[in-house]
Amino acid sequence: MAKPEFNMENLQKCVCNECPVQKDSECAQKGFKMMPQMMEEMKKGNMPNPKEVPGMYCASGTTMCNDLDYDKMCNCVNCDVYKENNLSEGNPNAYFCKNGEVK
Repeated sequence: MAKPEFNMENLQKCVCNECPVQKDSECAQKGFKMMPQMMEEMKKGNMPNPKEVPGMYCASGTTMCNDLDYDKMCNCVNCDVYKENNLSEGNPNAYFCKNGEVK
């Protein structure tokens, strides 16, 4: 198990934007709308603060949003970043947006 690197390649593989936990979160949806702009900045070498990016919680830790619905099923197990880094073996192994980055 390896902690995923917070980078553009992994952000492009991340499925947090499809996660039912965040689907109805106004906070998360606002952040996802900013992703194209953040990706453009990353192409220029300007890395955003990981805490301000809605996604890659397995690498960056808990979300800043407080309106997520943790009663819904998390989507981490369907993510290539999750599979490629064997995150099922880590702690935590799901709900990174709530439980923090994998260790």
